[in-house]
Amino acid sequence: MNKKMKTFISLSVFLNVLLVGIILGGVSGGFSKHHFDRGHKSEQMEQRLSRILAVLPAEKNALFKQRLNELKVLKRTDKEQMKFARRNILQVFEQEPFDKVAYQHAVQALNQLHQTQMDKRVSLLADVGEYLSPKERRQLSSLIMKRGERK
Repeated sequence: MNKKMKTFISLSVFLNVLLVGIILGGVSGGFSKHHFDRGHKSEQMEQRLSRILAVLPAEKNALFKQRLNELKVLKRTDKEQMKFARRNILQVFEQEPFDKVAYQHAVQALNQLHQTQMDKRVSLLADVGEYLSPKERRQLSSLIMKRGERK
């Protein structure tokens, strides 16, 4: 083989190895980033929760914690229903022939679950809001609705 051919093959192998490395790095980096983000969000939520609890008086603090724990338990039970609803959407979407009405019903079922969770959160804030003074509600709302911490 002449020198040009050796250089071309070497360069080709180098670029292929580099391409494979980039692809594998992107795939594995995506997984590790996802786990990192989950932990980071959890830590961030804990910090926000501690700031919210610091604003509330002791007796209201206990009520808020109790209702929040109730929401967490409900969220865990709803999680399985949401997984099932998402799987159902995918199954309906992939069926032959495509049934638009069935797909819309499956999506509406998932949306209803999301709406139910949102209603529970709104109910929590409404219940807690009843017991707060205007100043406490203002402090709580500024912590909950803070734009800088949400993306």
